[in-house]
Amino acid sequence: MVFLEALSGDALRVGLSVSEAHAPERPEAATGRVPAVVYLWGVQAPRPGQPFGAAATEAAGRICEGKRLRVAARSAGPEGRITGSVVAEETGSPGEDTTGKGSAGKGSAEKGSGGNQDVGRALIRLGLAWQDQRRPSSARLRSLEQKARREEVGLWQQEAPTPPWAWRE
Repeated sequence: MVFLEALSGDALRVGLSVSEAHAPERPEAATGRVPAVVYLWGVQAPRPGQPFGAAATEAAGRICEGKRLRVAARSAGPEGRITGSVVAEETGSPGEDTTGKGSAGKGSAEKGSGGNQDVGRALIRLGLAWQDQRRPSSARLRSLEQKARREEVGLWQQEAPTPPWAWRE
């Protein structure tokens, strides 16, 4: 899967590989890619126009730019809408561990060997997103958010940041 653009901090437009044999009627199949949108599972970033919204979108773009994306889909919906965890993978040399498992106990959980980075975890760690409190999430995401709050990074520099589910333009 290739990164095309960050639509917001928690929504990425990607290109899915498609064989022309599987989708000959789809004009986009001629390019070998079909666009899809991946929403980061367990993560809510500020909306565009909201404080830190542009920073979250830019950070997601920087993390993903030039990298292959690995998505662990939790659900798929209409029109290519996918919800899942996304890891931006450095393209390594043959035999190089790019899973992050070879560096167990070393470095951060968000960044594995070869520069692999879980996009949602990275945004929360940078203080550019909340763990989604409206749906099931993970203890790891909650822990990262608590740490960002304590360190007052990103949006946690604000006295009372408004989560995207409560924000109205």
